[in-house]
Amino acid sequence: MKLIVAILILLLSLPVQAGTWGVGHFDNDEALDRSSDWAESGTVSGIRSALDAVQNATYVEAPEAMTALVAAEIVAAAAGRPSPDLPDDLSAWIALQSRSELTALIPSAKSAISKVVSPEGSELYELWADVDQTVQLKWLAAVRDLSERLAAVPSSDEP
Repeated sequence: MKLIVAILILLLSLPVQAGTWGVGHFDNDEALDRSSDWAESGTVSGIRSALDAVQNATYVEAPEAMTALVAAEIVAAAAGRPSPDLPDDLSAWIALQSRSELTALIPSAKSAISKVVSPEGSELYELWADVDQTVQLKWLAAVRDLSERLAAVPSSDEP
C-alpha cells in the first residue's frame, strides 16, 4: 500500500500539460485529432491552411503550433523524410495525395517551425519552457529533427 501511495505522489508531482504525454509531434491529443481528421477527410489545402495560420500570426497559440508541426511532418513525409512515429492512417493518406503539391509547402513548413520555436510569440514554446529543462531540450531536439529532415530534401523537390 505504501508503494502505491508513493507512486501516486510521484506521479502527481510531475509537471503535466493536459493532453500531452511526450515530446514527439504525435504525442498529444491535438496532433492525433488533427492527423486523424486529415487522414479521414482532409485535403492538402488543410495542411496549407495550418502552416499559413502560424506564419500569419503575431502570437501563435499552442493548438495552432501543434497543428503546424503535424502539417510540417506531413510535408516531410511526402518529401521522403517521414517521422518513425507517423501514424499509419496518416501515412496511407499521404500516399494518396499529390507529392508535388505537398512538397511545394516545404518553405512554409520551415517558416512555421521557426515561429513555433521562437521564444517570443509562441505559446507552445512558453509551455515547454515551463517544464523541466531536460524535457524542454528533448522537445526542441524533436523539432530540430523535423527541421533537419525538411532541410535534407534535395532542392529539386522544392518549388
